[in-house]
Amino acid sequence: MTTTDAAAIAADFAQLDSLAEEEAYLALADRLRAAARAYYDGTEQLMTDAEYDAGIAAIEARVAFSPTEIDNYEDLLSKVAAGQSKGGDVAHPSRMGSLEKADGRDGLTAFVGSVTGPVAIEPKLDGLAIRAQYDAEGRLVLVATRGTGTHGEDITRSGLNLRIQGLPRRIDPTYGVREVRGEVYCSDADFLRAQTVRASLGGAPFVNSRNAAAGMLRKGDKAYAGILSFAAYGAGLTRPPASGLYTDAMRVAADAGLGTAASLLDFLHPVPSGADHLDDVLAQVDALEDQRATIGFPIDGIVIKANAAADRKRLGEGDRAPKWALAYKYAAETGITKVVAVRTTIGRTGRMGIQIEVEPVFVGGTTITFASGHNPTWMAERDVRIGDTVVLARANDVIPYVESVVLDARPADSAPWTPPETDPAGEPWDKSTLLWRSVSPEFSVLGTVVYATRSEMFDVEGIGIEIATALVDGGHVNDVADLFTLDAATLTTLQMGEGRTLGAKNAAKIVAELDRAKGAPWNRVITALGIRMTGRTAGRRLAAAFPTMDALRAATAADIAALDGFGEVKARTIREGLDSLVERGVLDRLAAAGVNMGAERAQDAAAPLAGMTLVVSGSVPGYSRTSIAEAIEAAGGKASSSVSASTSMLVSPESSTGKYVKAQSLGVRIADPATFAEALGAGVATQEQFLAILDRA
Repeated sequence: MTTTDAAAIAADFAQLDSLAEEEAYLALADRLRAAARAYYDGTEQLMTDAEYDAGIAAIEARVAFSPTEIDNYEDLLSKVAAGQSKGGDVAHPSRMGSLEKADGRDGLTAFVGSVTGPVAIEPKLDGLAIRAQYDAEGRLVLVATRGTGTHGEDITRSGLNLRIQGLPRRIDPTYGVREVRGEVYCSDADFLRAQTVRASLGGAPFVNSRNAAAGMLRKGDKAYAGILSFAAYGAGLTRPPASGLYTDAMRVAADAGLGTAASLLDFLHPVPSGADHLDDVLAQVDALEDQRATIGFPIDGIVIKANAAADRKRLGEGDRAPKWALAYKYAAETGITKVVAVRTTIGRTGRMGIQIEVEPVFVGGTTITFASGHNPTWMAERDVRIGDTVVLARANDVIPYVESVVLDARPADSAPWTPPETDPAGEPWDKSTLLWRSVSPEFSVLGTVVYATRSEMFDVEGIGIEIATALVDGGHVNDVADLFTLDAATLTTLQMGEGRTLGAKNAAKIVAELDRAKGAPWNRVITALGIRMTGRTAGRRLAAAFPTMDALRAATAADIAALDGFGEVKARTIREGLDSLVERGVLDRLAAAGVNMGAERAQDAAAPLAGMTLVVSGSVPGYSRTSIAEAIEAAGGKASSSVSASTSMLVSPESSTGKYVKAQSLGVRIADPATFAEALGAGVATQEQFLAILDRA
């Protein structure tokens, strides 16, 4: 990647087909992680700052129009030094979780009313969460990112180099402060200083203060010393205050020389009782929102906490966040722009992503060019059209979305947007949920899994859409070969919807099915690979022409094009699909798992149906429609669906159907289905022997 323009990256990727576009973004993410690790370790610079920022912006845009892909990039978009060095992992003594968010004004009111004792009120800083540790002599000995919540990255060197305001290198040990948790942020005034330093170092301007803080922490360059600030929202003390009040603990931290969130704004103050002073709390919530633009540092909301230890104990802790504290998010900043285009994409699990392209607009400190259309129902309800003037907001100040349409400005010739009737392969969407989904194998991992496990391919009973989605979402399956690495332990604990797991009984059945599927006929294995233009008929013909995987892998596009019913375009597509599978190691992993890779056989000329074209009308005893076609082609013949002058034999009971009548008129040989089945099962080696069995009937 050499471009420094996120829009240019997106435009280049948009020229690719859906699967290639997704793979391009995943490759970009891997390059960004590698560059960040090298940057953080100080070994080399794989990207310029501008290239890195453009790459991250492109990933953010990708997630904005396809939120279902967030799992692929969450580490890049959430970590302080996205993808930084894995060395020096720090285990937090207790989880550094995020706060629960208030469900609107009613949720805020309900929470405040549940706190019978005093309430503490603080601004919710828009920064980066860290944990800092001081030793018994008051020396700063550790600075770590929040990371996963249980483990963070050691950024002590950066913390010391940057001389962060409010996080002194040494504090008075008599206060007994051993640990503080809080936010590193960049104030409005210091953001201007950061931009000046950034320019003097030859770097591209920071996009916003939060990105500036992330960039400075990531690099730890002493040139940025004194620019960042720290405000604690929690402190570990050797001698907690006898009052048990959170505000008293934070006062001890402030007296020791640490910055605290509680001391940042004079007009925010504790109240004696949440239940009895709701109006006071709500007034402070409104006051901070009104003064948000002038307080001098970035925030995205306000935090309400139970101040007394008794209330904190009574309210308790949740799995991911304390129940004695609540964050109330302010409305995202908005901007007005115009809709340029509406596009659809397909994500990893086949879900349709709707991308609304807009004229660039600056919202919440970031230039926005794409917004999420969520799903077809949402688009229909909002009635967002190309050419519309729209109010754009950022959900949680991150994902852009259309808040409203300015109907008075709508062009007279505008038309409602309608989703495509089918996926790019021409297949109907799975509309069982609001998020429409493609199950075509060439467009998503989920489609690959669903297609490969169907009855005409590996025929794995028990893996439907729900289980396949859980396997893909859980990262257990990324291609068809991964299916055969699944074990009972993984499947038993597979997370399904609503907190359910698959369970041991179902897991055992699927493992047995997968083991049986390894012996699927060679032609079905080819079809199960999900290569474009290789349906059941193509799979059978490829299997007949190339009896082993080695032979198929060695086949050139010209070899494939020479087969009946193929041609140059189809052959080239199949060859490209095979090359992709080889490159990703899928074929080798299937072989290693014990899946049928075909077998050498006698030349087709010695096969009993060699050179014959057969049409089957009606049922053949002991065979399905698929298996009779497979048996014909395994015997060297060609299975066709229509009778013509080139047809060698029609397998059909006596009837008045069009095929039967046409076969009679053309003089085509007609075989009784039961007799034909007998001949197939006889295991004869020559065509004369096969026809002799038919003649005896």
